[in-house]
Amino acid sequence: MKRFRHYNKGTAIVLCCFGSVNQQAKYQALQDQFIAQFDCADVFMALSSRSVLKKLDDPSLKTLAEQLASLDRAGYRRICVVSCYLFPTDEHQQVCKTIEGFKAFSLAKIDHTPAVIHQVKNANRILAALNTRYPCGDDEYNLFIYHGAPNLSAPGYSSIWYAESLLNQMSERNLTCSLEGAHPYSLIADTLKRKLGAANKVRIIPLLLVSGNHFQHDVKNIAAELALSTQVEMAEPISGDRFCLIDLAEVQQTLMEQTSQCLIQLGETQI
Repeated sequence: MKRFRHYNKGTAIVLCCFGSVNQQAKYQALQDQFIAQFDCADVFMALSSRSVLKKLDDPSLKTLAEQLASLDRAGYRRICVVSCYLFPTDEHQQVCKTIEGFKAFSLAKIDHTPAVIHQVKNANRILAALNTRYPCGDDEYNLFIYHGAPNLSAPGYSSIWYAESLLNQMSERNLTCSLEGAHPYSLIADTLKRKLGAANKVRIIPLLLVSGNHFQHDVKNIAAELALSTQVEMAEPISGDRFCLIDLAEVQQTLMEQTSQCLIQLGETQI
């Protein structure tokens, strides 16, 4: 096919992230790690949040559809999209749909990685690392706060249920709630306050890859409310001024391993 002769570049990796107005540097640092790790490919980034794109106002940042169109036009033969989403819910599903759409007309081979907490082995590794990193002493609790998805029928909710269940089973002092999904803090706040009222300390651990606006506003508001009845502290940062899951070595390892597998499936031999 004559059209295929125009696909004369090798492999591209696209980190597909939600994006962050005040913590975009975290995603940039991840991109730098990928550039160092995968010298067989050119590494790009795509953001799914239109509001973040508008506020950052950086012409180099694109949506996934724009980035795929650009890479197809440039002639990349293999494109690996790395899903930088914690659970395989709505944002991850949009990645899958966008890629399927491009496969209808692009001659490039395009595939994507799973969400971070999708495979059981990765979920176990990441959640066990968190449980070990933040142990609870007598009368101390961890409160893990995740974003959540709007629809209970959404694909990927089983990953959220499993994460909650495993954290609870590893320690009865691990508690969980969401910001906007099932088990929202707003509905279970009274129950949490009764349980935590006599605690010596509550450690809040945001299950957010990057602790951006949701951390700055929602998570801190929860912390301030709980602080009226008990001592509250934020999880100690791994890097920078706040805890971000993307800094956890086990999360980075998962992303790298998933990317390597995706590249192999695409036919990249220089990994």
